[in-house]
Amino acid sequence: MTFGIRNVDIVTPFRVITKGSVLIEGKKIAAIGKNSEVDVPKGTKTYDFDGMVLTPGYVDLLVHGGGGYGFADMSKEAVENISQHFFKHGTTGLLAALYSKPEKEMVADVKRIAEFCSSSKRSNIWGMHLEGPFINKKLHGAMKAQSLWQPSVDGWQKLYNAGQGYVRLMTLAPELSGMEEVMRAAAKNGVVLSIGHSAATYEQVLVAIDNGAAHITHMFNAMTPFHHRQPGVAVAALLHNELKIELIADGFHVHPSVMKLMYKTKGEGGIILITDAIRASGMPDGEYTFMDQKICVKQKKAYLENGTLAGSTLTMEAAVKNMVQLVDVPLTDAVRMASLNGAKVLGLEHQKGILAVGKDADLVVLSKDFEVHMTICEGTIKYNREEAVT
Repeated sequence: MTFGIRNVDIVTPFRVITKGSVLIEGKKIAAIGKNSEVDVPKGTKTYDFDGMVLTPGYVDLLVHGGGGYGFADMSKEAVENISQHFFKHGTTGLLAALYSKPEKEMVADVKRIAEFCSSSKRSNIWGMHLEGPFINKKLHGAMKAQSLWQPSVDGWQKLYNAGQGYVRLMTLAPELSGMEEVMRAAAKNGVVLSIGHSAATYEQVLVAIDNGAAHITHMFNAMTPFHHRQPGVAVAALLHNELKIELIADGFHVHPSVMKLMYKTKGEGGIILITDAIRASGMPDGEYTFMDQKICVKQKKAYLENGTLAGSTLTMEAAVKNMVQLVDVPLTDAVRMASLNGAKVLGLEHQKGILAVGKDADLVVLSKDFEVHMTICEGTIKYNREEAVT
């Protein structure tokens, strides 16, 4: 399929091409530049988005669900509905987050998502993020402490084998006994290791880096607080460039002033915007379930009955908007945090997260108010707001 997009401000994301055009041929971007520089063949289907913005498709590395469904639901329909929900919000690549469960149940979840990934074409579900099961019981967050596993290479191998190569990222607590052996086994298989739900000391984080840790799960949440005499995960994450940090940019998981500190410390290349979205994403306030527990959503905030934050209802275009409006981040940097940086974590920066000739045609058309009007994944239109409205 060949089609064009004209009259948009293109965020590459390193610069903005005003009044630009893009030509898409098949799965790839065939031409890009100012309107006068791009020749769209006569008779080619062309969309005119005058006054709007074109960005790379968003990449979200931590998604539990959305649109009323969760990845832990035992049906293919649930996965398909989550996929479509996030296409609607501009996400062209995501990792299905699976939380800690007893061994038999978690292995079954991993196998089910792997089978979906292997059978789906041009999907935005690229693989899995295992949030556990090797995390600290003192910082289990919304997860049930009794569902956590004692770290072992054997346990890890069962999960990895069930994943058929689609386990892309794993959250772990490096301070746990036996964790170094698990980290080495996972790192050797190309899995991105992320520190989270952890009470690791500064020194333990450095050892974890040597054993493959390169990432921090939802920065400042489910980790020991910043302390000036007892530095831990948070201080190490801010100081060490080896570690890229995830940010839930909804304005209350992390206060906007702290988000500004993160930006000044890590820069536009060190932060990856995520949603940590649950089934309540895109749904009205009310009661839902998450991690086999009842949660209450009020004013887009999700809580367990004991007051613990339980994931979020955030979407990626809202995260970009919040970075621009709450943190005063340039649009180019905010878009980079939502697209290219996540692609880099997964080693896909040569195909994804950037708008240039030869790259995959993963694109999002936004209004100036950050509303998604069209989402394109590998050259296929996956969401068109005009068609959805009519």
